[in-house]
Amino acid sequence: MNYRKITSALCIGMLSLAVTSPLLWAGEPGKLLMETIDKGFAILKDPSLKGDEKVQERRQKLWEEISPIFNFEEMSKRALGQHWKGRTPEEKKEFVVLFTNIMKDAYIGKTDTYSGEKVVIVSEKQDKKYATVQTKIITNKGTEISVDYNMLNNPAGCTIYDVIIEGVSLVNNYRSQFNNILIKSSYQELIQKIKAKQS
Repeated sequence: MNYRKITSALCIGMLSLAVTSPLLWAGEPGKLLMETIDKGFAILKDPSLKGDEKVQERRQKLWEEISPIFNFEEMSKRALGQHWKGRTPEEKKEFVVLFTNIMKDAYIGKTDTYSGEKVVIVSEKQDKKYATVQTKIITNKGTEISVDYNMLNNPAGCTIYDVIIEGVSLVNNYRSQFNNILIKSSYQELIQKIKAKQS
């Protein structure tokens, strides 16, 4: 599964979580995730944000509601893998911004694909530092897609640092792509490639 399929499944999963029953959630990670998705789903249903002329406004409002639950610094660190350690503070800050934009572009470009998929909550596991919320997306055709949300249990609140779609890690997928480039090219060339795609 490539990163386009992963991010597409991620978007469907994030949006369709809004149709699950909050009674299924027992832990704080699940409740926080549910509250965030409910707010995002409310934007998609807002009549004042319907129509092609409202696409940019709708997508921006949705991103503002959804993005805080993601820990983009942790995701960036894990996506860059072994190459993160050798980066300067300035390079790390730049990479976090670039990786956040990658996620934003992938996410908001899929916000209009939601068509009533449903999600079944499978389980929720947590300890002092980590939590995992396991779900299954059920499409309109009855197909089931496994989606797990790995979260950090921080004092300030739980945040997502990886999403596992059908056993494939979003972060690991990007790390593999970045590493393949860095084997043949310099870090600066990787950054230029990312910037070129975003421009």
